[in-house]
Amino acid sequence: MVGERYFAAREKLLTCFDAIRALGDEVRLEEVEVEDSAWADLTRPLRIVALGEVNAGKSTVLNALVGQELCPASPLPTTQRTIHYCHGPAERDQDTDEGWQLAFRPVDFLRRIELIDTPGCNSGWREAVLGDVDRFAKGDLILVVFPAGNTWTAATWDLLSALDDDALERVLLVVQQADEKTADDLRVIEGHMRDLSIKKVGRELPILNMAAGLALEAKLSPETARKGWSASRFSLFEDFINREVCDSTGRRYLFDRTCQEASRFLRRIEDALDRQRRGMDDDGWFLAGLEKEADQLRDEVVAVAGRTLSQQREPYAGVVAKTSRFMAGRLGPVRSFVGLLFGDSTAARVEAHFAEHLQGMMSDFSRQDGARLLGQCESHWAQVRPRVIERMGMDPGGAPISGETGEQVVEESVREVCKAMPGVLGQLRVRAALDAPLRSRNRRLKSLVVIMLLFFIAAGVCGTLEVEPTATYLAIGGGAWGLITFMTMWVSGRSLVKETRQRLLDAAGSVESGMERHYVESVRDLFAAYSNGLIGVRRQLADRQADLSPQADRWDALYLQLKMIEQELDE
Repeated sequence: MVGERYFAAREKLLTCFDAIRALGDEVRLEEVEVEDSAWADLTRPLRIVALGEVNAGKSTVLNALVGQELCPASPLPTTQRTIHYCHGPAERDQDTDEGWQLAFRPVDFLRRIELIDTPGCNSGWREAVLGDVDRFAKGDLILVVFPAGNTWTAATWDLLSALDDDALERVLLVVQQADEKTADDLRVIEGHMRDLSIKKVGRELPILNMAAGLALEAKLSPETARKGWSASRFSLFEDFINREVCDSTGRRYLFDRTCQEASRFLRRIEDALDRQRRGMDDDGWFLAGLEKEADQLRDEVVAVAGRTLSQQREPYAGVVAKTSRFMAGRLGPVRSFVGLLFGDSTAARVEAHFAEHLQGMMSDFSRQDGARLLGQCESHWAQVRPRVIERMGMDPGGAPISGETGEQVVEESVREVCKAMPGVLGQLRVRAALDAPLRSRNRRLKSLVVIMLLFFIAAGVCGTLEVEPTATYLAIGGGAWGLITFMTMWVSGRSLVKETRQRLLDAAGSVESGMERHYVESVRDLFAAYSNGLIGVRRQLADRQADLSPQADRWDALYLQLKMIEQELDE
């Protein structure tokens, strides 16, 4: 089933969380309400929204995903308003105040993933669909479905353009009825859609072609439709959901925040148990204090993340300088002339050059900063270790993220920070900003070159006919015009390089803000790995506290369970 690993991990975490809350009620912990919305977002089913024109195949895609004919599908328009399919003990429909229809169905699939089927965006309900764009944008996956025979349909692209940048991160373009096209046709269609995607929304959105009808037939009768399943390419779609939705950064964020909330509950329960059980050994407090020290050290680093990233201004300026020199070489007179003859790929090359050096800058920064943070952790552990030995009589060993483990943690930090690259490039839009001025420049240069060639051709003709001194004058005029053309190439190229350099330098703040979220995530992951060094100490303490009440035993078990869940999520 789609998302099996994700939902299994979610059930583990939520079961653990519920057990922690129940223990909080038992120890009379006050204000046990959940304070973080991450828990509520994690408990709700995922939502997949299908958008597109009439008969694009939206309902068929959703039916194939469920594996049964849940949404009505026929050659005639059947979806006349937005239908939200939810799980319910019995089949019933309910109208909402917003004009949607809640369709409750006793289908197990809907316990985990809810489906939102919409009317065609080119139908009589077009205005209603456009009016609900903000609600559709909240879906965990937004499918924009095109029929393979009409992927340039304006209504669908206009609807796609109405989505904000955050929603576009969760969009998948689906080419339905792909079995009706050849492989060559599909390659052309995908190329055309990529171009339209960049033009309409400023970024290249993921595209997947499929034949959902074949996939549905295969799921309904797998023994007789095995070949149809392979041809449907539907397994790629399910893999996409597993990878980009279930294993997304957003889902990981919800897991981490829920784990943090559960950790806060456990700390508060521990406080309550300590107050209720006088005479309890306060070694648990001691370890909690060490953990809080690590958390404070992490929070201090996170608090100055903006200041840390601002130190990348100078390396970033170096990246911009390298890109400017590269661009200047590409826009020199000789290469400009060659580009006029054989096509100009300057914009793509400049963006690729910039992206390569920017990623190198990010890698160098995260590697150096990771080494710095490892040094802080080792320094803190050098203080923690003798205190644990003196207080608890047990040796926790060396720093938990030293040696090869530390190198692996740093490399994980590098990979996390480099995940910011697509978002940063999407904000800067280097290629999109260069395309228009380059096309304008090339048009001017082509006109100048044509005039120059006409001068020389006329001079050649007059020379052949021995019309002097006209031939000489024309040759001189051609040379003068060639000099003008050369100077125009040089001046316009320098001007464009200067404008691009300044634009990229002005965008330094955007680069830093684009990196900040991933940098903070890498810092949290590093300190999470560091904090794991105290798990062994906790386990030894649990063995020594055999005389604690059942509530204390359950607290220890839940703490270890939560930590193991966190480790599983990190794998």
